[in-house]
Amino acid sequence: MSYRVISRYKFYVTAARLPFITASILPALIAIIWGLTRGAPFYSTHAFLAISALMALHIGANTTNDFFDWDRSDKINRYTTPFSGGSRARVENILSKKVFHYMAIASFTLSCALGIWLTLMDRPLVLMLGISGGLLAILYSATPLELQSRGLGETAIFLAFGPLITLGIGYASFGFLSLEFFYVGIPNGLAVANILLINEFPDFEADQKSGKRNLVVRLGTSKARYAYIMLFVLFYLSVAALLYTKIYPLSSLVILLSLPLAAKAALKLWKNHANPNQTVSAQRATIQFQVLTAILILISLVIP
Repeated sequence: MSYRVISRYKFYVTAARLPFITASILPALIAIIWGLTRGAPFYSTHAFLAISALMALHIGANTTNDFFDWDRSDKINRYTTPFSGGSRARVENILSKKVFHYMAIASFTLSCALGIWLTLMDRPLVLMLGISGGLLAILYSATPLELQSRGLGETAIFLAFGPLITLGIGYASFGFLSLEFFYVGIPNGLAVANILLINEFPDFEADQKSGKRNLVVRLGTSKARYAYIMLFVLFYLSVAALLYTKIYPLSSLVILLSLPLAAKAALKLWKNHANPNQTVSAQRATIQFQVLTAILILISLVIP
């Protein structure tokens, strides 16, 4: 295989934002491990198909977002970072806007096909749950609704990358619906929503000029800092509630090990909220927080 082909594959990986797929895979694993600790019968083939459909949905959401932002905020963004600003600045010399369109269609088609397969395998509600997640993924970016520009992007991402994932994967993997499957995904949903929120800080200028009235544009970077910290607070309160209701085991107190990372990210953003070039470390810490806390929850679920 030539270097040129390998290089082009790397651009497709960048376009799909594959390194960030952990935001959906980890809560899926949480749902599976949580169900196993409850002694429920586990269907591995169903779980594999459901996680594959979930990954396709996630890639579809990423490429849809880049497609709709390509000629808007991404075109004028002066402060792209490794974590925000869209993929245009990193791939436009190789890939075109239409590639994102085709990738989104292919991803959603694959996800739908897998959902139909699961439906035929005795999971009739999978399509409904998958379509709910898919609609949130599309409507987050797509005009005219464009949830991200109505200040509802964080809410959509919270649902799509938290409770809806754990509910859907739990149902597909174990064959029954339970509100507890919904609840176990709440902390991860809040952590991912905070990733979205902090990524809006360096994009503030471009989003404002392009008419994307997301939460940070609506509040301004100074006031939006409080929303960022509040999501951390809600994260720990949700874990406390799950501990209190015994949905999470007592060993989930290990989540407190993530407090220094949360404090570091909050302090970095607090000082540099208006300086796009200085927010990268806070963005990185917020992503690390989501990965770390999901892993800590997974560990706590398997501790006797």
